[in-house]
Amino acid sequence: MATLSADYIVVGGGLTGCPIASRLSQSDEKPEVILLEAGADPSSNPAVSGFLSGLSLQGGEYDYCDKTEPVPNTANRVHPTSAGKVLGGGSILNYGGWLRADAADYDEWADVAKDKRWSYEGLKPWFCKTEHFRGTGAEADDHGLDGPMHVTSISASESGERKYPLRENVKQSWVELGVSYNPQKKHGSATGLAEMYENARNGMRQPSYKAYPLDDVNVFTNTVVQRITFSGTTATGVELVDGRTITARKEVIVCAGAHRTPQVLMLSGIGPPATLTEQGIPIVHESPQVGQNLHDHFALYLAFRLRDPSLGYALGSTSWQNPALFSGLPWDWTVSERLPAEIFAKHEPRAERQKRNLWEEITLYVPPGMPGVPIDGTHIATSTMLLVPTSRGTVSIRSSTPVDPPRIQPNYLSTALDRDTLLYASRQTLKAMMATGPMKDIVESETPISGEGLEELTPLTADSSDAEIEDRIRRTGTQHHHSGGTAAMGKVVDSEGKVLGVKRLRVADASIIPIPLGGHPQATLYAMAEQLASIIIKNA
Repeated sequence: MATLSADYIVVGGGLTGCPIASRLSQSDEKPEVILLEAGADPSSNPAVSGFLSGLSLQGGEYDYCDKTEPVPNTANRVHPTSAGKVLGGGSILNYGGWLRADAADYDEWADVAKDKRWSYEGLKPWFCKTEHFRGTGAEADDHGLDGPMHVTSISASESGERKYPLRENVKQSWVELGVSYNPQKKHGSATGLAEMYENARNGMRQPSYKAYPLDDVNVFTNTVVQRITFSGTTATGVELVDGRTITARKEVIVCAGAHRTPQVLMLSGIGPPATLTEQGIPIVHESPQVGQNLHDHFALYLAFRLRDPSLGYALGSTSWQNPALFSGLPWDWTVSERLPAEIFAKHEPRAERQKRNLWEEITLYVPPGMPGVPIDGTHIATSTMLLVPTSRGTVSIRSSTPVDPPRIQPNYLSTALDRDTLLYASRQTLKAMMATGPMKDIVESETPISGEGLEELTPLTADSSDAEIEDRIRRTGTQHHHSGGTAAMGKVVDSEGKVLGVKRLRVADASIIPIPLGGHPQATLYAMAEQLASIIIKNA
């Protein structure tokens, strides 16, 4: 790489970095854009294309595989985290779910950021711009029809052939528990039972670098940034780990993710002054909130043994012969629900917040990488997840080099509201799978995962005690790798992602989202990237 310069340097070629680089390069002024990605170009790896084959990529060469510090409220466990170290970032590793948050979540984001562009109505045009939507039941004017991301409901995929054998049973089990059927999600409401959407094209994964062309972008993979360079408090470019520098004539845009973005900022002299001084990093701007406010979706996975596996209810059964069932992750529905008022009121007096969806459940017709649970058609599984956790963690640096992984302390389950929410939600899941008419004759028992220190775990039932369920959550619960908040709007950046206290530096990834959002983040992140790219282009 010779001495280089460009109008824009994008640090991180992941889920937001690729769309932003692509949109900038396609704008009327045709600026020069350089995209720097620490990981490899995965396009020659066939496993990247499929969702089922892609499950094997998590924890491999395309994953940073960082580990957290021991978390006190999860039996002092160290949790593996997943973040893409690869061109395409999380779009290479995720499960493909395309689920927006509830409108109320976006409206709170707008309130915190003091900018209505991040409300549901403010983001809606950008959701539509991202989508090439094909589905059933949803409101047509809520979705885009010609965007780069092909989004399909499960029942509409594969010409309507992809309907799993337990589809109606799972649906009716939740209806029996009082969950309302919400096929249209009118006015952005995600409450109730709704169909799962995926961003798949002909059953194949859509990495961000394919959906958003990079033909006019100068892309460098396997290229690690040491720090952002400054003249005073004006960003001038980046320095790479090998000492070479690249100059930015207009802006540096950091899209390195909720764990790596605060690391890049701190290594560049923007962060808590005590941390920078400890590591011998010259201070460019004191920003105490860099690395604070880490939030993630914490969840409990449960596996359920089927009474008669020969009926072909789960992946791995010899009865699964229809090719349509293999075109994506085997699932049908998502449940997003509130907490009963009597439980919520113990923690939060504001009545309006009682209407927020606090938990989600997804039933999968395969146990996704659950230790000791075979994928042979004998088990289905559930994920029961906190949507808007109140626990907050931190990200910091271990040294003055990006080669050392960041120090991550997520503080899962550190609030009583989070613990009570996941306890209630997990019990509802157990009831749906084991104590409702549509499912109780299909599921035989819950199967605990295996592992060191888990030998004495016994199967849970719908009648298990609160203590038993909470113990399982603490000992086996895990995050959904939906981290955000570590360079939050209003604290570290303004509502356009511009880093406070310096010039010509912007952040444009999940780290700027100041609060946890429901749903699954990629749908939101693509819309956010579209809006930020538009803002940059407009103000150029």
